[in-house]
Amino acid sequence: MMIHKKSEKGQAIILIVFAIVGLVGLTGLTVDGGLVYSDRRQAQNAADSAAFAAALAYSRNQNYTTAAQNVTSTNGYDNDGITNIVTVTTAASPPGTCPPLAMDNLDITVEVTSYVDTTFSTVVGIQQVTNTVAATTRACDTYVAPIFGGNAIVGLNPSTTNCAFDSGNSNSADWTLTGGGIFSNGCAYSKNNDSVILDEDQCVTAVGTASNFTCSQSGTAIDYPEDVLEIMPPNPCDGTPGDIGLPQPAASGGEVILNDGVYCITNFDAYDKKDIKLNNATMYVTDMVFKLKFAGGGGFSGTPTESGTYSSYYMIIAYDSSPCTGFNDNNAQVIQYRGNGTGELAGTILAPSACIDFRGNSNGSAVYSQIIGYMVSSNGNASVNVEYNSGENRRESVDPTIELIK
Repeated sequence: MMIHKKSEKGQAIILIVFAIVGLVGLTGLTVDGGLVYSDRRQAQNAADSAAFAAALAYSRNQNYTTAAQNVTSTNGYDNDGITNIVTVTTAASPPGTCPPLAMDNLDITVEVTSYVDTTFSTVVGIQQVTNTVAATTRACDTYVAPIFGGNAIVGLNPSTTNCAFDSGNSNSADWTLTGGGIFSNGCAYSKNNDSVILDEDQCVTAVGTASNFTCSQSGTAIDYPEDVLEIMPPNPCDGTPGDIGLPQPAASGGEVILNDGVYCITNFDAYDKKDIKLNNATMYVTDMVFKLKFAGGGGFSGTPTESGTYSSYYMIIAYDSSPCTGFNDNNAQVIQYRGNGTGELAGTILAPSACIDFRGNSNGSAVYSQIIGYMVSSNGNASVNVEYNSGENRRESVDPTIELIK
């Protein structure tokens, strides 16, 4: 009896077909997957760059949507609605994410949706793959802020032994500061815990040690003198084109009156014991050596320049690369700064290489100045009363900041 085996040829063909489909599918995953991944990476780079461009445009008061779309278009995503879609959305930055004085802060999101047509994957029914990526930047607006963090008293000497701020050696003198604290670029010293009185929300900030204060905290060092020289207004008295410095006027009847302008003070000692009164003016002292004591009378009063490059500066003392070493230094910039009691005394004193012996106001009233010196102390018997108000002292524009947040 003959036995006939059932043919398996048809089954083999079916298996081969499935194998071919599987191989094509795997090829599709490899080839088309690579294309999709490459597109996604390119789209993400485009979104990141566009978000940065949008934030930069916003900070420059330009059209941020146009800026973003120009960048994505350059990178191959032109928002044609067929192969890709680009959207730009905004939201106010959450409170606390930008500096407190920055007001019009914006989070800008650029989203890129890209449609990638497949090749081999069509065999397994995948005709198109969608990539959606996004990037968000935060643009913190420019703002105007007081210099040196709004501290009323600033000592720049980085020494950890010869303190940039010292409350003074007289038991009669004490300090009362409102509206601002004290910053020392080195150490800070007070003769006792009652010598310096600050607002409850203010403190003594010192890079080095801070001794005998009711409130003290560690601070970040200022790169001296580089950081200070960056904010120094240009010398209006050095003979360069465009100088606006006016010549030093002579005293008359024991008074020096400076009105409406920036004055080049080349012989500061000539004003010792004189009543110096400013009205919308700034003194720019170019002396490298002086020692004003005002013993027996004289002092400062008045208001600083109201606008322009020198606005809110009552006095600027030119930087000397050999700063004052102490208040008895006879070959340096040393000044006893005191009000003459005849009127308001306001405006910032910027003296980065000078020793300032701060004696308050002769009639006991408040001084509205911000004092910035290499070393600051008070070695007289009068109490020092400073009522710092940032609106009456120097403020600088702070550039906007941009960061990629997601």
